Amino acid sequence: MPGAGKKGRMLRPVVFARAWCLFLLCAISLVATGSADTSDWPIIRRRGDTLVEGDKPFRFFGLAAPNLQAHEAQLLPDFSNHFPDEFETRDALETFRRLGARATRTFSLSIAAPADGKLPAYISARRTYNEEAFRCLDRVLALCHEYDVRLIIPVVASQSFNGIRGVDEFAALSGRTAPGAFWVDADVKADFRHLLAFLASRRNTVNGRLYRDEPAILAWQFGNEFGSYAPDRKLSAAEWTPRITAWALEMAAYLKEIDPQHLVMDAGGADRAALLASPHVDVISTHLYEYWNRLSGGSTDLAALARADWTECRGKKPLIVDEFGLGTVPNLRVLMRTIREEGIVGGLLWSLRVHRRDGGFYYHNEGGTPINSFHFPGFGAGHDYQETQLLDLVRAEAFAIRGLTPPPLTPPTPAPILFRSRGGFTWRGSTGASHYAMERATSAAGPWTVVADALPDSVISNVKDFEASGDSQPVPLWFDEFLLVGQTYFYRVRGFNAAGVTDYSPVLRVGP
Repeated sequence: MPGAGKKGRMLRPVVFARAWCLFLLCAISLVATGSADTSDWPIIRRRGDTLVEGDKPFRFFGLAAPNLQAHEAQLLPDFSNHFPDEFETRDALETFRRLGARATRTFSLSIAAPADGKLPAYISARRTYNEEAFRCLDRVLALCHEYDVRLIIPVVASQSFNGIRGVDEFAALSGRTAPGAFWVDADVKADFRHLLAFLASRRNTVNGRLYRDEPAILAWQFGNEFGSYAPDRKLSAAEWTPRITAWALEMAAYLKEIDPQHLVMDAGGADRAALLASPHVDVISTHLYEYWNRLSGGSTDLAALARADWTECRGKKPLIVDEFGLGTVPNLRVLMRTIREEGIVGGLLWSLRVHRRDGGFYYHNEGGTPINSFHFPGFGAGHDYQETQLLDLVRAEAFAIRGLTPPPLTPPTPAPILFRSRGGFTWRGSTGASHYAMERATSAAGPWTVVADALPDSVISNVKDFEASGDSQPVPLWFDEFLLVGQTYFYRVRGFNAAGVTDYSPVLRVGP
């Protein structure tokens, strides 16, 4: 048709302009919401003594998240809150997004043990795996894409912590109870290889990916603190280090055979020179704690300890400080600056606990120390261990290690949900909220009056005694001292931080 070519040529700039505008709108939307486009997310690789994401260096600071795959404390009698739900998972991942933390570390997979009764575990019997538990991990991995967070997943603990258990309980599932059977018994090692094969070949029930193809997995780590195995049991380290080394090298070779794409990270307890020489071990780990070192008479100069570890690894393998902390702000500031400036891949502060689905936070005390778990964005209850200052430090360093300036804070999300709790009120919190305001009315339509302001939702400072009490119920966060018997009232709450405010919670009716 006459003029058709000209008309087509005239439309192309318009179409291009519209497409460009659409692209800009999408980009603005991603920045505003914090959502990440991970459609072409590459699996993290090793390049010499560094990690790379495609062609770019991959470095990070953040917090370890030992309850990302399971809660071990404040469990309800029916264990219905043992595995995190979507709200609790999103709360953790949104916390990391706000902190600029692009990686975290779960804790090891739990193992069924008689001492834990009917508590569900990831590994429920010999070569038997709990589908409910792994569906929780499926959801975590799928949601990591939305928040641009990668996971280090340790498989089994050296220790026998309540509700988690470790190498001894794993061996017991195989009918082996002799000391050290986990490391040397052929049947137990075959059972561990069976677990590794299950992990590599599992298909995620949420996003359909095989775990061996899942870019949200930063690294497989064989376990937690294998270096504590011998001293915890008063065994000879000289005798057991070679055995743990042989085990680690054998399992690393097997894991690389069934999952050649992912990084393999050591768990301590082995001869580091052998790990550095192995073609199957990609990343070396270290744990650095001021409090425990002071207690044992060791060095509290964590930066010097990190430099010594890096001296062994530099030019050979990447180093990650996958746990650090229980220290003062000045000491940890120097440690984090050293990690960043020396070229160590990154580090994770120990440790985060998230909002509970039924109100408040989960809590954890670190072995009777003056230090408890961290609750974002930091509260007065954590004053004694400088919670707010340390979380602010992690945020600053998490962006600095990536060569970025921290962006402005964003308002908290989502809106809270209000509950009654033991004569008072509690609420499902909002990620990033520093405080809340409670409003009351005598009608669901209002008018509303602010009856309490500046309310925190992390309120327990003496977590040691709280844990010892065995209290599993959500903690009341506020009591209405003026609530009259026989009178009907309506309540709503919303969360605040320096950047803004959430929507109101749904209205809660209290009264006859």
